[in-house]
Amino acid sequence: MQKDSSLYILYKQAFHAYYQPLCQYALTLVASAADCEDMVQEIFLHVWEKKKELIGKEELRYYLFTAIRNRCLNYLQKNKKDRFTQLTEWEEPVETIIERDWEEPVDLAGAVAEALDRLPLRCREVFVLSRMGKLTYQQIAETTGISVKTVENQIGKALKIMRLFVREKRLFSLSPVGAIIWLAHCVGVPALSWFFL
Repeated sequence: MQKDSSLYILYKQAFHAYYQPLCQYALTLVASAADCEDMVQEIFLHVWEKKKELIGKEELRYYLFTAIRNRCLNYLQKNKKDRFTQLTEWEEPVETIIERDWEEPVDLAGAVAEALDRLPLRCREVFVLSRMGKLTYQQIAETTGISVKTVENQIGKALKIMRLFVREKRLFSLSPVGAIIWLAHCVGVPALSWFFL
């Protein structure tokens, strides 16, 4: 009885920690937020019913992101959809606008979605797995079926495109650090851990 209770607590913690990042990742592959939520919930249910041994272990995160990727690809194949969508539904509305002294406000969630939309499909998927999913390059390589070197190249390409986007949109008027922070905040990672200009 005590074991099931502590296992359930760990399961709940994992659900709260990974639910939103998994939904955001799924939205980069599938257009429907409702379908993404359903798939994530189904995966968590599957973990509780069939994969309890992963609960409380580091391998759970890797399993979840791999499972949601596979579920999304199956969904796309079944529904013959292959487009990416914006992440704006998952952003907090209070923090979406930053006022600049001499220009119009910047819609942060929209800017992040626009920046991510500029990335090629594979590049975007690898970037989201790395930055939102916090998977290692090796785990990303195994999940996507590409080499670690290709993962490194895709991350480099994504960062280059994102930096260019920040310069083009003149988001530096937020301050050099401000441009980094809004992008990082909107994709849910610590700013200086991935985007250093």
